[in-house]
Amino acid sequence: MKNINRMNYFITGIPPILLLAGWLFASSVWMIGALLTMVTGAFHIVVGIGLCIETNGKPIYLIYLLGVALFFILWIITNWENVVYMPPILATYMSVLLFIKAKLEKL
Repeated sequence: MKNINRMNYFITGIPPILLLAGWLFASSVWMIGALLTMVTGAFHIVVGIGLCIETNGKPIYLIYLLGVALFFILWIITNWENVVYMPPILATYMSVLLFIKAKLEKL
């Protein structure tokens, strides 16, 4: 779990760094950062499903998966502007869950 937590730091941290670098230096590296956000989302979904299976559907992991499902449903049936804040919230929630799980396994 500690390695998954470290991977989460790396995968979640790279896109904002690239977006900021592209904005500061007026280069096209921001596009790579934008594309890597999809990798971050895929990683979080896979880890979320894995944790949900591993913990036999604990409610805290089910809430995350329901949030992801709600995001995609709202994205399909409404305008993008209505759900633009959900991915960062979901990424933060998954990061906190991974951090807590890694710390609990350490004990």
